[in-house]
Amino acid sequence: MAEFKTPVKKSMSLVGSDKREIAIPPSPFLNRLGYGTGVSVMQLVRSPKAGEIRSPWALKMLNKRVKPNKVYTERLQAEAELLQKMSHPNVVGFRAFSKTKILYLGMEACDLSLGDMIEKKAEEGADAFAPKCILKVAVDIGRALDYIHTTINILHGDMKSYNILVNGDFVICKLCDFGVTLPLDENGIFDKDKAGKAVYYGTEAWSAPEVLHGGIISNKTDVWSFGLTLWEMMSLLPPHTNIEDFDESISSINDSYIDNAYEMYGTRPALPAAISVPEYSGPVALFQAATEIKGEDRPSAAELSAAAQSIATSS
Repeated sequence: MAEFKTPVKKSMSLVGSDKREIAIPPSPFLNRLGYGTGVSVMQLVRSPKAGEIRSPWALKMLNKRVKPNKVYTERLQAEAELLQKMSHPNVVGFRAFSKTKILYLGMEACDLSLGDMIEKKAEEGADAFAPKCILKVAVDIGRALDYIHTTINILHGDMKSYNILVNGDFVICKLCDFGVTLPLDENGIFDKDKAGKAVYYGTEAWSAPEVLHGGIISNKTDVWSFGLTLWEMMSLLPPHTNIEDFDESISSINDSYIDNAYEMYGTRPALPAAISVPEYSGPVALFQAATEIKGEDRPSAAELSAAAQSIATSS
């Protein structure tokens, strides 16, 4: 799924290093949790201290296969600065940052990304996620998005399953990867003055119509992408990759397939044929509300989360 990794953007700010020193073992002794453009995410199992068991960390580090690049370095520093400011149960926690011998951002470690869970289900030929799991993601990540939209005043800018972390059997879900955020004004609209040269760099398959075709970018832009994330949990596919949605003459992945996929970006994908609307009525309603073409017709993240909570409680 490398084609769905986040593009690179130039960072807007720098941040100083965390003064805590931790011993980072060589990469072969670290378990890789994931990767992105120019970076790898590794798990650091910390040794007990004074008889106390310490929780593992997730370390975001520059990929050694990529030549030293100022853009990647500044992007990681900017993300560390932002994470230090945030505190929310549904946002991945900051742990440490260092730019000494090894540049790394230390974060709270979670079990798996939702994207990896979706891939695993698809590879196993399993059914879609149960409605209760989809509703749990909607509740938790809706709350996280509301927090960053209204308290931190930023747009996530790359909302998709790979940027959601899940602990246990959907015990709690957390939003992660804040490397391409954009500032929002008091009305939730993209603040071009504060952004400077920064532009929206989200992954195209999840991008809203206003991003692809021109329009007002706002907190509702994240909501569209989140709606497609809920669709992922029902289809077990990235958006707009289901060949059944395309022209009847297209029967394989070729140039025509790719052209058709691009044409469908910024539209609401059809519900998977295997999804029973009565059984999935709640998740389907949330998905459809979040993917209204006009941003003003979409619910806010808070409204989406509250609706999901109400549906889950009444189920």
